[in-house]
Amino acid sequence: MRDDMAKIIVERPRIPDRFERKGRARPLEDLPQHEGMRRPHLLRSWGKELNENLQPLRRYLERQVGRPWNKVYAEIAKNLRADNTVQQHVRDHLWGYVAVAPRRVLGGWDHRSGSGLWYQPLYVDPVTGLLCRTDQLPEEKARRRAKHRQSPAAPTRIELAPDRELRLIDGLWYEVRLAPMPVAVFLAGVETQTRPLRPYDPKSQLVKEEVLVRRLATPAVWDVVAGALIEVGPATDDPASWRKYRMAHPDRRYAVAKRVLSHQELRRHGVRNAAPKV
Repeated sequence: MRDDMAKIIVERPRIPDRFERKGRARPLEDLPQHEGMRRPHLLRSWGKELNENLQPLRRYLERQVGRPWNKVYAEIAKNLRADNTVQQHVRDHLWGYVAVAPRRVLGGWDHRSGSGLWYQPLYVDPVTGLLCRTDQLPEEKARRRAKHRQSPAAPTRIELAPDRELRLIDGLWYEVRLAPMPVAVFLAGVETQTRPLRPYDPKSQLVKEEVLVRRLATPAVWDVVAGALIEVGPATDDPASWRKYRMAHPDRRYAVAKRVLSHQELRRHGVRNAAPKV
């Protein structure tokens, strides 16, 4: 094992904040007069993040498969001391890769491994004391074969053209006609809103101010598949509202018509309706 394994794993650049914006986020007069060194970082993100590279440790352990675990651990303990905080932190990661006392889960299933075995990729054989691979056990091989034999999930949507697709609705296959969403038109207007004078002070005084707000003016469209009206855009024209709207409506199309497929069309597309429920 390398003598500098602890440095290779732990000493890495800090993960940058992807959501941090350059420049002053608020006007100078709205900034707090007194603020701790840690508070702005917690307000802007979720604090510091670890940036460990555990791949060297994983590769080292995989190369030791077939050797006695006592000798492997002795080499690790020789280079990673328990009285050093950083080196002990690396030693703690061993138990995420090696099951020293492997035990099968009662009931035959574990939410972390997906089977009745332990979740670590390596384990110590209780009879020989050798370091072994978990995926070479007969139970794990049988689980992978059974998973591979499982048939893929039947499709519920088949695209025929940009404006036409097949959909499985309540056990029946339909041909659905699609149309693009109309362009969202927003009308600007001045509204009075209440906000705290100092946003980061829970006891701050509330003030009223007039702001320019762009609200949606385009009427909603009727989706025949959903059986409901769908808004063509968010209620207000701002980045946060558009982000939520796109997450709720990723497809900028809506269904304008649908019809049930005939028997000939079902055979031609290789699909069939589900059996009716009794």
